[in-house]
Amino acid sequence: MIRHKKLGYVAFNVSDLERSVAFYRDMAGLDLVEHNPGRDAFLSCNGDHHNVVLVQAQTASLKRIAYELENVGQLAVATQVLHAAGIKVETLDAAECGRQRITAGIRFRDPNGIPFEYFAGLMSRPQKFRPHPIDFSHLSHAVVKVPDFPKSLAFYRDVMNFRVSDFRHEPTGEPYFAFMRCFPNPYHHSFAIVAAPKAAFFHIAFTVRSIDELMTGRNRLKKAGVTIAPTPGRHMASGSVFQYFADPDGFTLEYTVGMEEFPETGGREPRLLDKSYQTTDMWDGERPTNMSDYGEIEPAA
Repeated sequence: MIRHKKLGYVAFNVSDLERSVAFYRDMAGLDLVEHNPGRDAFLSCNGDHHNVVLVQAQTASLKRIAYELENVGQLAVATQVLHAAGIKVETLDAAECGRQRITAGIRFRDPNGIPFEYFAGLMSRPQKFRPHPIDFSHLSHAVVKVPDFPKSLAFYRDVMNFRVSDFRHEPTGEPYFAFMRCFPNPYHHSFAIVAAPKAAFFHIAFTVRSIDELMTGRNRLKKAGVTIAPTPGRHMASGSVFQYFADPDGFTLEYTVGMEEFPETGGREPRLLDKSYQTTDMWDGERPTNMSDYGEIEPAA
C-alpha cells in the first residue's frame, strides 16, 4: 500500500518562459526560487524549494504531476505496486534528483498517458515564504480529464491508493467526477478526475490562508486584465471557496481556501453528488465559461 505525504509540485512546459515566470511571480504571487533563463524555473508557495516548475518548450503542455511519499522506503513499495499493475517505471538518477532538488524519485505514466512522479525528500528553502501580497499555505490539488472513467478510477484507487472523498454523477446515475485524497493526506482532495473524450489537464489549485487572501488575489488579477472566472464560489463537495484564473498559456489555476479534512481512519463514506451547477458552486454564481481549459499533455518520448 502506497502512503503519500502530499502533492509536491506540478511541472508545465511553457511557450515563453520569461513571460510565465513573470506571471507566476508577479501576478499569481509565488516566490521565484531558481531561474535558469532559456531552460527552466522553480517557484514556491510555501517553505518547499518548489511547488511549480516551468520548462521552456515549443508547445505548452502538462509535463508531470509529482506526489511526495512519506519516506524513501515508500519508493520501493510504489515501484513494486506499479510493476505489478503493468506500469513501466523509470528510476531517477542522481543527476536528475539533484536538478529537481529531491532525495530520490521515480516517474511513470498512468494508463491514460498522463505523466506522474513519486519522490521523497524535497529540499526546503533557506528562507520563509514572504507574501507579496498573497499568503499561501500549500499546493492544494491537481485535476485531470480521463477518457475511461471506470478504468482510471480503478487505477488511482487500487494501484496508487488514492481514496475517494466524493463522487459527482450524471443524471442517469453513473459517476463522472471523483474527488480523491492521496492517502493518508487528510485534505478532501489532492487529486480529482473527470470523464472527458480524451486525457487532458484540467487545473491545479493553491490554498491561500484566508478568504481575504483569495479576494485580494482575485482583484489584483482582474485589475491587471488576467482572465478570471466571473465570480468566486463555494464547492459543495469539499466546502472550499474557489476562484479560477488562467496563466499566459491558458492553463487553468485556482485559489482555494477552507477544504474539508479527513482522519486517516473512520472518515465518512463518499457522497454521490449531482451534476447541477449549484453542486459546483453552492452560491450559484455566474458559470466560468470564459476559461480556456487548455489541457495538452506532454507526449511520451
